[in-house]
Amino acid sequence: MTDWIKYRQLFPHVSHRIYLNHAGIAPFNLRGRAALLDFVEKRLDKDIEFWPAALEKKAYFVELIARFINASKDHIALVTNTSAGLNILALGLSWKKGDRILLNDFEFPSNVIPFTNLKRLGVEIDWVHHREGIIDIDDIRKKITPRTRLLSISMVEFINGYRNDIKTIGKMCHEHGIIFSVDAIQALGALKVDVQEMEIDFMSSAGHKWLMWPAGLGFIYISPRIFNEVYPAQAGWLSLQNPFDFLNYDQPFAPTAQRFEPGVFNTMGVMTAIPTLEMMLEIGIEAIEQKILGNSKFLIQLVQENGYKIYGSTVEQHLSGIVTFYHPRAEELFPYLKTQQVFVSLRDGKIRVSPHFYNNESDLQTFMEKVKKFEE
Repeated sequence: MTDWIKYRQLFPHVSHRIYLNHAGIAPFNLRGRAALLDFVEKRLDKDIEFWPAALEKKAYFVELIARFINASKDHIALVTNTSAGLNILALGLSWKKGDRILLNDFEFPSNVIPFTNLKRLGVEIDWVHHREGIIDIDDIRKKITPRTRLLSISMVEFINGYRNDIKTIGKMCHEHGIIFSVDAIQALGALKVDVQEMEIDFMSSAGHKWLMWPAGLGFIYISPRIFNEVYPAQAGWLSLQNPFDFLNYDQPFAPTAQRFEPGVFNTMGVMTAIPTLEMMLEIGIEAIEQKILGNSKFLIQLVQENGYKIYGSTVEQHLSGIVTFYHPRAEELFPYLKTQQVFVSLRDGKIRVSPHFYNNESDLQTFMEKVKKFEE
């Protein structure tokens, strides 16, 4: 049985604030801080030429990511953020005039702009319209055409936490020969993600939300099925097969996803992220998912018992770590909660709450008490 109290103690802020905004940005933890300080101390005057050790750490980090998503390490590359990752796909494919991309109108811009930017090449965009925060699979199916080449969707929608049926969508894409791209930033670290079971062709995610990494660090996964279709549009010295053969400019690209990393990676971010990812693997992503979904169910119950309406679905298969609800004075409530040291998000005129595994029912009860006090 997981000792949640032990892991909660790794987050000192719980002693004086209730942080429920992990869908925005996550706090660091004591293990990550220790690793960061150790790295800084060494770089200060002990291991200034840190590069060989950094490469070893990076290789280990990629192995951890591979375990986390059930993928081969050779198909993972580090990126700075979700947008940068999705641009690798958008700019790396060879597009023909009349090719179509299927998106929906409920996405964060990171999963839209890299693809709408291709309209200058004659690529056309088809839109699935959400239904009050819900994306219906039948609506997706109806929008598929013989010219649909790529479908990109978030595993979890950022405004209300609606969890899309990625496995079903992935199967549908492959039945039609469509490249399946997933923005996983609101899922990874909160929900179990298996890229093979879900038939994902390309996945991009930054790590500063549920994964609790520093900002400026993320990764992509590119499946064997489409690996050779995606050209490294932004190439550099580390993209090459033997990057330390400096004056050999004619060598081929690396045979792995390393080819999509043109230059030096975020070393400080990697050093800080490693112990956090180790912690999550130590706990087990299944246990984390169960804890987070338990928090969401309890929060939904509190919200509904106090007379507020959930924005989105309360069906269990579509739940995630995000719960969003209507409040008639949301724009006033949001800053009030900050004065009470309770941190959530204001999204689309609604209150978005996103507790992590270290949050407990007491945190959520206190949150709701503050909401009710605001109305007195």
